[in-house]
Amino acid sequence: MKIESGPKQVTLPTTVENRPAQAQATPGAKSEQTEVSLSARSAQLKELETQLAAIPVVDRARVENIKQAIASGQYSINTANISDHLLDSVKEMLNVAK
Repeated sequence: MKIESGPKQVTLPTTVENRPAQAQATPGAKSEQTEVSLSARSAQLKELETQLAAIPVVDRARVENIKQAIASGQYSINTANISDHLLDSVKEMLNVAK
């Protein structure tokens, strides 16, 4: 088996087929309308989605507090806690890999 070096070139078609987004109605054909109604649960989900979008991804106040604690030398790191979580993470990865 020979392993080729470098990427393989791919030739793209020279013409592109454009398709309409919707099927075109034929003359004289009867068009049908579809009605859609959403449940109250849908409205609740939309409201929750709006609320979640308003929550910032990063808590800027907490970041600033940690920056100040580090700058002033008051920020303490619990190395035992970090090592415990790191070991738990590695054990979990090893169990998943089995």
